[in-house]
Amino acid sequence: MKKIVFLALISAMPAGAIESGAQFLKIDTSARAVSMGSAYTALSDGINSIAYNPAGLSSAGGLELCFSHTNWLLDSTHDFIGVALPVAGMSRQPAAGPLVMGLALARLSNSAMEARNADRSAGGSFASYDQALSVGLARQAGRYRMGIGIKYVESVIAGISARAGAVDLGLSRDFRRLPVTVGLSVQNLGTKMRYISQKDPLPLTLAAGLAVNVIPGVSFVFDIRRLVYDREMGISFGTEYAVLSGFALRTGYMADNAGAKPAISGRNGFSAGAGLNFWSTRLDYSLTPYGDLGSAQKITLKKSF
Repeated sequence: MKKIVFLALISAMPAGAIESGAQFLKIDTSARAVSMGSAYTALSDGINSIAYNPAGLSSAGGLELCFSHTNWLLDSTHDFIGVALPVAGMSRQPAAGPLVMGLALARLSNSAMEARNADRSAGGSFASYDQALSVGLARQAGRYRMGIGIKYVESVIAGISARAGAVDLGLSRDFRRLPVTVGLSVQNLGTKMRYISQKDPLPLTLAAGLAVNVIPGVSFVFDIRRLVYDREMGISFGTEYAVLSGFALRTGYMADNAGAKPAISGRNGFSAGAGLNFWSTRLDYSLTPYGDLGSAQKITLKKSF
């Protein structure tokens, strides 16, 4: 029975996507990021940055709470909940900010799957889920922001589980005389996931990003990424336009060289969305088409105190 379940898992994965395991780690956790083509390495801020560039955690000036929900593909759902807050005072170094800590949980819950016995007869159904618990620390020193994240990754299918640990590293810098921010990150540097006898590395990702405030209210972002074990290169770019005070429109595009493989976050093509800021609260929405698979809608709510 275990072998049948394992084969069902492999067959459920997109073609060519098994160079690395824990594919759910590629799914975005922020609607703002999705709507700009996932080009978020330089622009990420607050608790949302824990999944993109942990250096962005340092921008949380106080307590932040965030919740994100996605109607994902094949009747599955993806959820993210996180909290960030300063945990230590200002450094003695000039222009150094407080130490900020973030805690987040991302979870992909899949719809029930039908199990088959060795003779191909019906064996009932089974549930599966994937989740990652992350803890991050970040601090700003002058024009630089530095961060580190540690995550525990778990996948469970019909009671069979796989676990791994990983580290994320991030750095970003803005410039005094230029409206430019650059960012660098290393994600999912860790141990292998093991299902029964199958071992797969986590999707190790190297990313570099650029964010430019073209004119007041208009921003342009660009990312380039390398998935080491999947042997993929991807680029993404997007724009954000503040139409009115507190309201923004966004669009973006992602592409990679994976051929028949899925893109870095499981897609190639355009995305779009909008955001609304009110009462220290940011509400973001994104829509991403996936061709014959349908579309994914994500909503993110973040509150600052």
